[in-house]
Amino acid sequence: MGAWTPHSPDCQTILWVSGFPDCQTILWVSGFLDSSGFLGVWIPGCLDSLHRRFFTEFDADRLAKLQVIRAIESDLMEPLSQAPYVLLLSVPGINVVSAAEFAGEMGPIKHYPKPRAITGRAGLYPSRHQSDEVDHPNGPLVRHANHDLRRAILIIADNLIRCNEHFGVLVAGWRAKNADARDIRVRVGSRFSRIAFHMVSGQMTFRHPCTKHRDYVLKKLLRFAVDHAIAPDQLQRNLDAATVQLPPSDEQEEAKSLAEELAQVQKKRGSGLKAIGKILPAVLVKLGIKLISSSESGEADLT
Repeated sequence: MGAWTPHSPDCQTILWVSGFPDCQTILWVSGFLDSSGFLGVWIPGCLDSLHRRFFTEFDADRLAKLQVIRAIESDLMEPLSQAPYVLLLSVPGINVVSAAEFAGEMGPIKHYPKPRAITGRAGLYPSRHQSDEVDHPNGPLVRHANHDLRRAILIIADNLIRCNEHFGVLVAGWRAKNADARDIRVRVGSRFSRIAFHMVSGQMTFRHPCTKHRDYVLKKLLRFAVDHAIAPDQLQRNLDAATVQLPPSDEQEEAKSLAEELAQVQKKRGSGLKAIGKILPAVLVKLGIKLISSSESGEADLT
């Protein structure tokens, strides 16, 4: 590569190099100017090796951080499975990470006597300014609130807007009326808070008159475990804990969905998937489903 030759021997210089190997290189130089007004002379040369080292190190750092993030996400699965908040996974658009973050910020549901206590603690309501005859009831969100809980609710609101059919229809109607995007997020978050309160306190899965189908809790936990390469023994503990949280009226639906996943797992190759295929029958038995092995294929069938 080229070399940087300062115009003055005692001149301190800092060199930043940016760009891609197949693009024109751009150089930014910062330092102290000498009396002539020039900092130095850049002798051009090949920067490919320097670029390659930069991006190799940056990519290695990115991959390392992704592994740390996946490990943290994997740790969230176990405490969520042991809490009634795991039932929130039956809501389309909510997965393990967002449900666990919401559960961690909420705490025990018994601390909330009604749904408005959740939105009140999160500060999901406008501030009000009054002075003499002046009254502005629709100001920005109040400042004094649990901002971590507010953030968890609004993240779920964003997911519901994108991935939940019911909320997607509501948002489309609000946008047609030129509603503010911030107001829409708060509306969705407030509605979710009401739904979450009744689901967790009443220990029920997602049921809404405007939605025909719901997601399955155990199915989401299983797919999350496969995606994050969670150990089979830990997965079995989590599934067993989540089974305890399920209402008895939904056990058959959850078992049917889990049996379909078991059939898909048995068709795939891999030691990890085979280990998961061995623990799922035990979970199905706890849900009241008996399995027999087919004499031809060896796969498990419902009886």
